[in-house]
Amino acid sequence: MLKLIGILVLSSQLSVAVETNSGFVEASFPNTAAGAEALVGYAERTVGEPEDGVHIVVGWLNDADNDEHIVAKLSSVGIKHALASPADIRAAVAENKLPENSPTAVALAFKKRFAFLWKGKTK
Repeated sequence: MLKLIGILVLSSQLSVAVETNSGFVEASFPNTAAGAEALVGYAERTVGEPEDGVHIVVGWLNDADNDEHIVAKLSSVGIKHALASPADIRAAVAENKLPENSPTAVALAFKKRFAFLWKGKTK
């Protein structure tokens, strides 16, 4: 099954939601270079080695929030990522009745936009 990792960039923290076989698990790290490093390590350990791969999605709610640390870390290790806009994240929050700052909303916003990737999957 294709797994998602949603990262929500906030002013002081990086929140991550990692899709597992039993749903999303969330964690938060400081919005610093060290926090970005810790987030990537956590995500790798948590997601494991999914059969159909992983998509990483980075989103933000405020254009002033600094995404430099996480984008630099992902780039430095050659990890490609997609972006989820604030409007898509807010729509996912409302549709799924999630807290406003939920990183799961980042992943679900991507999943809704690219639902064709999941069609026909049995898991």
